Amino acid sequence: MNDKDYFSHLYEIASHLNKEFSLHSALRKSLEKTVEILDIETGWFWLTEPDNKSVYLAASYNLPPALSNHPERLSGWCYCIKQYLADDIDQAMNISEITCSRLKDISTGTKGLKFHAIIPIIINRQKVGLMNLLSKETRELNEKELAILNTISELIGTAIQRTRLQQSYNSKDIESDKIVHRVLEQVFNPNIEAIISCLDNPNINKNKIKEALNKAKELQKQLTMLSKETREQKRTEINTKELLYPELPLTKRELEVLTLIKKGLTNGQIGKQLFIAERTVKFHVTAILSKLNANTRTEAVDICLKRGFLNT
Repeated sequence: MNDKDYFSHLYEIASHLNKEFSLHSALRKSLEKTVEILDIETGWFWLTEPDNKSVYLAASYNLPPALSNHPERLSGWCYCIKQYLADDIDQAMNISEITCSRLKDISTGTKGLKFHAIIPIIINRQKVGLMNLLSKETRELNEKELAILNTISELIGTAIQRTRLQQSYNSKDIESDKIVHRVLEQVFNPNIEAIISCLDNPNINKNKIKEALNKAKELQKQLTMLSKETREQKRTEINTKELLYPELPLTKRELEVLTLIKKGLTNGQIGKQLFIAERTVKFHVTAILSKLNANTRTEAVDICLKRGFLNT
C-alpha cells in the first residue's frame, strides 16, 4: 500500500464517519471499508458501556451463517473482550495472535473463518470499543497495515464519543420538554383559567378583582420557582459527564419475538411458540430491525442486551 492509497482510505473512512446520520451506519460503513482495504472476510465492533465494565455488539459486516443465524453466539464474554477490559490490549494485534473463541468449536457455517485481529478503540485513555477482523488463515499484518488500523480506531473513537454526547444532550432536551408540558398542564393552565373566571364576570366587584390578583401573584411565585429550578438543573447538567442512551422503542410483542430470536429460534418456531403466523413473525422482525437501526437479527439482540432489556 503506497502513501497515496493509505491517505485515500483514511479520508474515505473519515468522510463516512462524518456524514452518516446514525452511529450504527457509520460504524458499518467503516467496517466494510476496512475489510476491503485489508482483503479480509468479515468483522464486527464491540462498544463499551459507560461504566467500562462490559461491551455490546454495535455493528457487523458479512457475518458467517454460524453467527448470523445464531445471534446468541455473539453475546456474552470471550477471550479478547476479557483481555481488552483487563488493559492487556492497547494497540492493533496481528491476525496470527488470537483464535476466535466463538468459532473454534463450531463445525459448520463458519466459512472457514478462525483467526482474527484485535484493534482497541481508546480515546483520552478511556476504553471506547473494540474491532475484530476475521480471516481463514493466520496472517502477519505489516507495519503500514497496523498503522492504518490504529488510525482508523482513533477516527472511530472520536465519532463514538461525539455521538454519545449528542445522545446525552438530546435525551435531556426531551425530558425538559416533558417537564415544561407537565407544568403547563398542571400549574399554569389551571391558574390562568381561575384568574380569567374571576375577571370574566359582568357583575365583577372588588373582592373578585382582589381574588384574581392574589391568584396571579401566586402563579408568578410558582413560575419564579420553576425558573430557578431550571437554571439549577442546567448548571448540574453542564458539570455531569454521564452518557445516556435512548429508551427501548419496542412493543411487548416485539420484545417477546426478540427474546426467542436470542434463543436461536427460527421464524416458524417463534410463530408456533407465540401462536401467531410466520408472516406475522416476519413483520415483527422487520419492525424490530427498523426501530433498533439494526441490519441483522444478531445486532438487534445485542443492542437490546446492551440496553439491559434482555437477559444475558
